[in-house]
Amino acid sequence: MYSSAVKNLLAVLERLPGVGPKTAERFVLHFLKTGKGEVARLQMALEELSQKVKSCAVCQNFAEASPCEICADQKRDHRQIAVVAEPQDVAAIEHSGEFHGVYHILRGVLNPLEGIGPEQIKIAELLDRVRRATAAGEPIQEIILALNPDIEGEATMNFLNRELAAPDAAEPRGVKVTRLAKGLPMGSDIEYADDATLASAFKGRREI
Repeated sequence: MYSSAVKNLLAVLERLPGVGPKTAERFVLHFLKTGKGEVARLQMALEELSQKVKSCAVCQNFAEASPCEICADQKRDHRQIAVVAEPQDVAAIEHSGEFHGVYHILRGVLNPLEGIGPEQIKIAELLDRVRRATAAGEPIQEIILALNPDIEGEATMNFLNRELAAPDAAEPRGVKVTRLAKGLPMGSDIEYADDATLASAFKGRREI
């Protein structure tokens, strides 16, 4: 029914989160109906995204500068790190106005069924960040595990707690590790939590 060019774009769009065959088809037909101008604008926006946006060397967030705006802000408490799964979680927490430290973005959570282990996400970078802070005489005082309270999030938090604070670890770091408390029901997503819920979860966080 469709040409190879249309099929190729459909295949690319269907790889996007939340985009199924019908949605991809609507997108492609929209571009075809609106003409080359709309396609050109999309192409320019994607090229600009590819050229300008990079990973922050400190927190692993996406930004146009490294370090990013938050990591470069000396008014933030750099002794306190909130560990989140995805960049959109940072936006949700920032909007709540409760947290004034800095972040570390894992770019995912542990999920053995999908082949996602510690090496596939930014755990090594977090551990190295803690080591470097200690070596510089500015040790991290608290790491807040702000991950979704679902099966994968819980597994990731348990793993990080063992790596960061377990007394029998090969290289104990003595970092206080906390997690978000009341307000986030099991299985909920931080990305979609309202400001009051997130603020309550940060205020009521508890040590692991």
